[in-house]
Amino acid sequence: MSDRAAQRKKDAKDAAIYVAARSLAGMLFLITYVIALHRYTELEFQYVAAVLLVYESAIALGSLGLPDAVFYFIGKTPERAAAIVRQVSALLLGASFPVIAIAAVAAIAMSDDNVDLVAAIPWLAAVILVELPTQPAVNQLIAHGYAGTASALFFGFAVLRTGAVLLPLVTPLSITIIPPVMAVLGLTRLAAHVIILWRLYPLPPGERWFDKVSLKTIMLWAIPAGMAATVGKINPQIDKYTVKLMLGGEVFTHYTAAALEIPLVTMIPYAIGAVMQVRYVRLFAQGDVGELRALWYHNVEKTIAVVLPLAILLIVTAPEVVLLLASEKHAHGATVPFQIFTIVLLHRVAAYGSMLQATNQTPVLVKTSLLILGSNLILTVPCTLAFGAYGAAIATVIANVPAWLLTLDRIGRAMGGTARDALPWRFYLRALALTAALGGALWLVRPHVALGAGMRLLVMSIGFMAVYLVAARLARLLTTDDLRLVRRWLTLGVWK
Repeated sequence: MSDRAAQRKKDAKDAAIYVAARSLAGMLFLITYVIALHRYTELEFQYVAAVLLVYESAIALGSLGLPDAVFYFIGKTPERAAAIVRQVSALLLGASFPVIAIAAVAAIAMSDDNVDLVAAIPWLAAVILVELPTQPAVNQLIAHGYAGTASALFFGFAVLRTGAVLLPLVTPLSITIIPPVMAVLGLTRLAAHVIILWRLYPLPPGERWFDKVSLKTIMLWAIPAGMAATVGKINPQIDKYTVKLMLGGEVFTHYTAAALEIPLVTMIPYAIGAVMQVRYVRLFAQGDVGELRALWYHNVEKTIAVVLPLAILLIVTAPEVVLLLASEKHAHGATVPFQIFTIVLLHRVAAYGSMLQATNQTPVLVKTSLLILGSNLILTVPCTLAFGAYGAAIATVIANVPAWLLTLDRIGRAMGGTARDALPWRFYLRALALTAALGGALWLVRPHVALGAGMRLLVMSIGFMAVYLVAARLARLLTTDDLRLVRRWLTLGVWK
């Protein structure tokens, strides 16, 4: 086996492990929401959803793309890794203070006679103060070649967060204990961060990490990248705030149930991009555009082959998925918004931000961020007034289109061409046509599957994926190695 082939095999294994871990962590978070929807009362769930919304918004705002800066700067100057990880954490610590103020305002705005978040503000502030500076811990491990350990750490943090949210269900404690417990458990992130710095990134004797020029360089790189990452997380939250303020708490509960993301689908592009970004950076820096394009196409094709069938399957089986996840009391109001949200997955077949960053096009991320944010702000309120919760979901999906087109144009230019060269379009269209045809067939068969919701979902999913694997192999969308990897995932062999 050649060195290049061996490297690709290792990359594939690292990406698979990281995808699996992030998917498991995301699934745990999804399960947390599901249990909360089923077990908490309407008002209690409103409190949980509001706390988590403010928390997630704060972390998204404060991240500024800095955790991902670890990949770029360590990939570019590995000899300065020890200083880089400290500089990134220091910048995140500085960002935490204005973010705490914004989170406090959001908590006050989300409060009403039924849900009061004001008392939670000091605890949410403590969570932000600890979690933001320690966010790069997982990325530091990946950059150092410890994808397995990074995956375990990421999943461990998810377990602790789940424990905090569900604690009132297994103890006599009030629902208001969740923010304090989140703050206390957040200290584990600080401990992990300190250990990683001590063991993997010790500062060489005589070297100082505080350097104003380096801090400024990282910050200038992170601002555009951070805007893209922040907008990507904030964009699907704007509509939640709009629904809460315009349509009230009950509709907000249904809408939150509809906005649940299936982790495996959403994590795949990000995880592959995280594992591959260091290689993208090095190939572009070396001027090897041909190998960069080949690696990019290879990764995108593998992502397409997984994401598209899962997205189509979710759209078709949405009534069963929402009924099982959100319970019958939310199913009627959440099913159609869930289907609308899932449509956006059809374009999430690549880690676009990672490629723009690797090809020194981080300013483009500012433009795409403003496009997404501006489009959503312009569309959300009138669409919500016109179509209610459905309109808010439609606005969120449409807001992604202009930015996506601009991103494709810039990635295509980096590949030496146009938007036609940004993705393996023939592969994408063949995969979309195949999965759409299979989805249409399943939609016609679905009413005739006379089983309970859970069994119907299971039978339809197994049938759809079995037919897809055969059809995709015949259509040359999947290779024999891909099928072997599927078998390894199903038998947990990917961890070996």
